[in-house]
Amino acid sequence: MVLLVRFGELALKSRFVRRQLRDRLVANIQDLFAAEGVECITEADEARVYVHVNDVAKAHTILGRVFGVVSISPATEVHSDLDSLRKAVLSEASRALSPGQSFALRPRRVGTHPFTSQDLARELGEAVRQAHPDVRVNLTQPEVEIHVEVRRNRGFVFREIWPGPGGLPLGSQGRALAVVQDEAGMVAAWMGMKRGCRIAVATSDGEGLVEPLRKWDVRLKVLGLPVDGDLGDLIRIARAEAIFLGTRWEKFDPKDRTPLDVPTFEPVIGLQDEEVVRMAARIRSA
Repeated sequence: MVLLVRFGELALKSRFVRRQLRDRLVANIQDLFAAEGVECITEADEARVYVHVNDVAKAHTILGRVFGVVSISPATEVHSDLDSLRKAVLSEASRALSPGQSFALRPRRVGTHPFTSQDLARELGEAVRQAHPDVRVNLTQPEVEIHVEVRRNRGFVFREIWPGPGGLPLGSQGRALAVVQDEAGMVAAWMGMKRGCRIAVATSDGEGLVEPLRKWDVRLKVLGLPVDGDLGDLIRIARAEAIFLGTRWEKFDPKDRTPLDVPTFEPVIGLQDEEVVRMAARIRSA
């Protein structure tokens, strides 16, 4: 089985930067799979990463923790000729469709082919209708959607699109230090990771707030927080270019802030308590 892995912000960069970020994304995917002891084979082009696996459920869980991944689809891969695509679509339709249901074909093409996307929708949709005369087409609100993605000489047929965490690949945006003393600090560290920073965690809590973050970064570095709260030495040890704090608005007092030599980010300061709790639960449950 192949999993189509889509990335978002990476596609907005220049070709050179996009290639660097994509390679970082692939390396991060391989790191997380290796840490879980799950085998995978990865390949990539300018717009997709392809992850070949045997255990789709486990791969789904792992890819859901890879920053930079926008969505994932388990797909059947065939050649891009019309006959191969028709067979794959009919096979998918036989598994997905029940009498009386509505369906839609969602084709997408990249490259030069002897057919257009409209041709695909018409030809493949008609094949499904003939094979299943008791179903109907509904392009607006179908009960079943079958996606067909043709990328040069490769064709992919799938139904499911699983969300990923988004953001930028971990390690693509420099190093930072995060102070993690409570759930807000854990969420702030996670948000720094999501923006591509390689985070070192400073904590006195032990593993309670750190272990959930290890699932997102298998190379997470943890430092003990000094009793006096002085972060200067930790910033130098971590080679941090920024610091992330879990500051809450009701406890914010600029007079208590010690000046630091790096930028300070407080990404949760404006969030409601329930938002912080919800994000912390997501971090833990991944």
